[in-house]
Amino acid sequence: MNVLLLHPQFEIYFTHEAPIGLAYLQAVLRERHNVKILDNNVLNLPIEKIVQEAKKADAVGISVTTPTFATVRAIANAIKQETDVPIIVGGAHATIDPKGCLEFADYAVCGEAEYTFPKLIDALESGNKKALGKIAGLAYIDKKGKFVRKKNALIENLDELPFPDWSGFPLEKYGSVLRTSGRSLPIVTSRGCPYNCIYCFKGLFGRRFRARSPENVIAELKYLKEKFHIKEFQVADDAFATNPRRAIEICRKIAENGLSMPWSLPNGIRVGSITDELAYWMKRSGLQYAGLGIESGNQRILNRIDKQQTLEQVRKGVALLKKHKITTVGFFMFGLPEDTEETMRDTVEFAKSLDLDYYSISMTTPYPGTRLYDELLSGKGSLLTKTPEDLFSLGSKAKYMMPGMASAQRTEELYKKARLELLLRPKTILRTLKHPKRLIAGAKVAYKWIVKT
Repeated sequence: MNVLLLHPQFEIYFTHEAPIGLAYLQAVLRERHNVKILDNNVLNLPIEKIVQEAKKADAVGISVTTPTFATVRAIANAIKQETDVPIIVGGAHATIDPKGCLEFADYAVCGEAEYTFPKLIDALESGNKKALGKIAGLAYIDKKGKFVRKKNALIENLDELPFPDWSGFPLEKYGSVLRTSGRSLPIVTSRGCPYNCIYCFKGLFGRRFRARSPENVIAELKYLKEKFHIKEFQVADDAFATNPRRAIEICRKIAENGLSMPWSLPNGIRVGSITDELAYWMKRSGLQYAGLGIESGNQRILNRIDKQQTLEQVRKGVALLKKHKITTVGFFMFGLPEDTEETMRDTVEFAKSLDLDYYSISMTTPYPGTRLYDELLSGKGSLLTKTPEDLFSLGSKAKYMMPGMASAQRTEELYKKARLELLLRPKTILRTLKHPKRLIAGAKVAYKWIVKT
């Protein structure tokens, strides 16, 4: 079959990351089917062009997250008006709300898709509709109009998966503010996060930490360097250093195998997992920058969101990264449960005291499937958004309210003020000026975040 895999456009993305989920799907499909990749987040094609590509396919697979839900729905409806090609959605939002996705899609792949999606494509090719009911991880509406969802188990041995196939992707268009070394691609060395932060969705990869072997990771890096000529990579794990010894072993093998090159941890690393030995080997293997999920500068708020970290751990982790000259990027959130004017000011002052290289500040959003969203549904607070699109969008608007929090208006005011105080710090600007490419990319990001949101 001819399969079109689509990554939808999302205007407020401030980086153009390569969609590794689609690369994994291409890898598991390529032996039996023809695959075309359409990464519209970098190509920016109008819907009419996407529909024309869909007409050439026998099946269309679209990744959908909560923020891209409205975009994917519009694309799917446009395809449906012109052709009867089966539309399959997968990813985080398809896992959270498959029934809602089936209002415009024919099938939803829930959870990890590497085994489910090829079985679905094979069933569609053979015309064997009876096989659908046996495919774990698949959701659809049967002939009687009944919603069917077959749950699937997590993939136990990640080493069994083929390496992501990046053939046909617009590789030269991927990048971010902090990456300036040339062709760059992500790798995933583990899945699952054992922590239970209130704002985080765990439905896709679960809470159980599953890790690839260091040897398998090294083999993929060699493959990416030889076949796709990468000069940089990102570890896109949710919890890379959950097993610090394994993380150290990966970094050591990178250095010993002559694979040291610039790399990063854009999704962050838990500060409590950072040791002097780990920081040493990360730097020696080429780590350029690490994101840090700090979130709040008030310990009471950290406890409330079940972050399982202390302010002292943050200070120590940042100090170790600075000791080894690893660029630090702090992630902070405003409007967390029980956030008051005082606690949000604590966050700003704490962030300043860390003297991080860069700062990323976001407004807390209670995404479906998170504990925070469930608390709101149970009556512990209320959503302030009028439509699902308002909730799903990024931006400076408060999305919910709980007792004890600062007002929505005050939260928004403090959020905007914090962005100006932290993002435009003289030290941050001076650091950026040392990297002209970062300055140009950073100006675009600043426009999106400060002007558009």
